[in-house]
Amino acid sequence: MNFRFRLLCLFLFTPLLSLTGLTAESELVRDKNVEAQLLSTHSTIAPGQPFTLGLKFSIDPTWHTYWSNPGETGKPTTLEVTVPDGFSAGPLQFPVPKRFVVDYSIPGVPIFEAGFGYEESVIHVMTVTPPADLKVGEPITISGNSTWLMCDPNTCVPGKADFSITLDVGTDAVRSPHAPMIDLYFSKVPTKKDWKTSATLADGKVTVSIGMPADAVPADAPLHFFPDKVYIFDQLSEPEITKSEGTVTFAFDKHEDLEAAPDPISGILIAETVTGKKGFRVSSGDVEEAPKVDSKTDAAEAISDADAIAPESPFGGGLFGFLFAAFIGGIILNIMPCVFPVISLKVMSFVGQAGEDQKKVFAHSLVFTLGILVFFWILAAAMLILKGLGQEASWGFQMQYPGYVIGLIFIMTIVALSLFGVFEMGTSLTGVGGNLVSKDGYAGSFWSGALAVLLATPCTAPLMAPAITFAIAQSGPVLVAIFSAIGLGMAAPYFLLAIFPKLLDMIPPPGGWMETFKQFMGFPMLAVVIWLIGVLSKQLNVAGLQWALVAMLTVSIAAWVLGRYCGPERSTTDRTKGRITALIIFALSIFVALEASNKRAPFSSTDLTAIIENHRAEGKHVFVDFTAEWCLTCKVNERTTIKTDKIQNAFKENNIEFVIADWTNEDPSITKVLKEYGRSGVPFYLLYPADQSKKAISLGDGVITPSAVMEAIEQVVK
Repeated sequence: MNFRFRLLCLFLFTPLLSLTGLTAESELVRDKNVEAQLLSTHSTIAPGQPFTLGLKFSIDPTWHTYWSNPGETGKPTTLEVTVPDGFSAGPLQFPVPKRFVVDYSIPGVPIFEAGFGYEESVIHVMTVTPPADLKVGEPITISGNSTWLMCDPNTCVPGKADFSITLDVGTDAVRSPHAPMIDLYFSKVPTKKDWKTSATLADGKVTVSIGMPADAVPADAPLHFFPDKVYIFDQLSEPEITKSEGTVTFAFDKHEDLEAAPDPISGILIAETVTGKKGFRVSSGDVEEAPKVDSKTDAAEAISDADAIAPESPFGGGLFGFLFAAFIGGIILNIMPCVFPVISLKVMSFVGQAGEDQKKVFAHSLVFTLGILVFFWILAAAMLILKGLGQEASWGFQMQYPGYVIGLIFIMTIVALSLFGVFEMGTSLTGVGGNLVSKDGYAGSFWSGALAVLLATPCTAPLMAPAITFAIAQSGPVLVAIFSAIGLGMAAPYFLLAIFPKLLDMIPPPGGWMETFKQFMGFPMLAVVIWLIGVLSKQLNVAGLQWALVAMLTVSIAAWVLGRYCGPERSTTDRTKGRITALIIFALSIFVALEASNKRAPFSSTDLTAIIENHRAEGKHVFVDFTAEWCLTCKVNERTTIKTDKIQNAFKENNIEFVIADWTNEDPSITKVLKEYGRSGVPFYLLYPADQSKKAISLGDGVITPSAVMEAIEQVVK
């Protein structure tokens, strides 16, 4: 048993440890309401190859820090670094900021100030270049000093921190676990554009004209202009924006101290697109170009909103924290409603293994785990391919495609018919997925694990959301490591049964009852089919749904032909004819399924953010239910909590608008909001206060209770 336990530990954790490296980070420093840390994109640097330092701020709720133009009362963040001889360090770069208006009013005296800066989290970046003749093998140390101003609606206090970071020097550079997140914020630094820019002053207005190409951003994208210098505009005023072919103009109320048109004028033009905020640096004179993003940062584009919340692991920062969160989330995934239909498959496996040699039981569990891991790796590869093509990738994304859902219906129908005895996929009861490899039925264990993944991905478990969101923004090896950790967690409970086979003694010995049990297990498979048909009803029009059911009928006929004419009692000629006929009918079912998947229901795209803000502008609180027809956890929450009379009445009594964000089909506006809150899937729940200056309350992403919703309601109405 000790050897088996050591083998288990080696199997579970060695692949994950091999993907980790040096952390390339300084110690965390907290000064009042901001936690600061200096990070590096590389744990090992190479002579002459630039790398990036990241000054990360984690900012307490209601507080903010400032951009390079902080407004009239703020102060920009600074970072001064001391580097070894021969090194050069570029200027500190600022990602696209947000504009906020702070109310400092006292009774009878209204006081408002506008500024530009950051809330919740931000990473400022700086490029460092080592000398080409840097000696390999001797670590180098970079020290730094940062100052900032942190403010909330009541007060402002200065902050400062000293940092020290040590990096190895090698012949080849090695990227650190922090690289993807630093690259993400580097990509938010506005890029220089040679667009003709000018400013005029007339009738109390400063008018800034920018010759922006018509195809630079979507025509309906909201635009903003933030100047590099203060005392030009009245920053409390809203500009009049005019768009014409190839030109956009902003007419601001001038600052009271401005006497002449600013020349030169410089700043950043911001476009709010569906994929996030895009920043462009423009000027009527010469402006230093922002550093280019390294070619290895393409994966960081998976999260495109500059205001997105960087996911934080509940077990600490760095890759280890997210790996552990993913592993625990994978364990919890076994008890989520999404996985209930799959449990019967593994129950069948354990029934078949009862009384077998312990080594066989252990081997079956290894193969079952391999099935889980292989399909998690396939899912990770699909996400990487989508990201490489510039497409959105999220947890459960495949369920948004009718073809995938129809494929699952095929699989579950075939499994059910096999369990009912319509045809035989294998002679071993453990070969639920088909006795495709050996008489021991290891193929059944493998395909049972694979099918568990296929049906488990529509929903997330607690702790999985931050890990998955982190993974999607990473490079390939880290994404695979996170998904491997989820798979290992999902397989862990079954591995325990293999390590402690005494737990299987409660299962009756094999006998005639097993055939009855096998047939009964076909009904959970049909229950899954009914659920999947409900998903299709939201994705296809009536004709498409009908053709999908025809495809299901056709594949059933193929299975019947296989069982009726291909049994061992038939002659070789009859079996050959039966298999050819079944194959032709199955091919026909594939053709019908493809036709059905193209008959999509009309897609109605709504701007979720606009809906929320409109309700808040009307003085209403807003509860948003992020759901999907394919998410069983969502349906459980709706039945037991969200749509109960108690909660719905509480919404009405407390002026709360109930908004459903249905993610059954692709919807960029829903994806955008999910990413802003560090989520990559559903379910998820937010309660927005009517006061637009306050942040939304997150109720989490797992099973929620009525008491949790009532507590959130009390927070916004008190």
